[in-house]
Amino acid sequence: MAAKDAKDEYLDASANARQFNTLRFAELTIFVSVTGALVAVTFSGVASSPDRFVTVALKGLGLAVAALFWILEGRTMLYWRHFVNRAAELEEELGYRQYSTRPKEGVMTGHRAIRSLLALVAALWIVSLVRDVMPA
Repeated sequence: MAAKDAKDEYLDASANARQFNTLRFAELTIFVSVTGALVAVTFSGVASSPDRFVTVALKGLGLAVAALFWILEGRTMLYWRHFVNRAAELEEELGYRQYSTRPKEGVMTGHRAIRSLLALVAALWIVSLVRDVMPA
């Protein structure tokens, strides 16, 4: 590959990696907002309904939101890793070292931290649902 083409692809891969990293935090902001709204409506009593079905449905929706964002986080990270790895491959040809010498992942990565948060929120929705469905 010509050096000019490799550099152009490197710059594009770097821009894409930044875009997907930024997207992860935008997704997290939306998740927190949607979950916060569901928690407020479900538990505050402001929009409480005597119909137990509505409460169970809202909690089920909260669980579904956590599951969907789990999938979304995984897909976003898949693309991020792809572009970072491609940029690292191109560095050998270009003589760069930004991606190929980045620090190794530790035990708790940003991806695992977000996944832990999503799992915790899902677990809280599950516990809340079980308490509603199980007889007292």
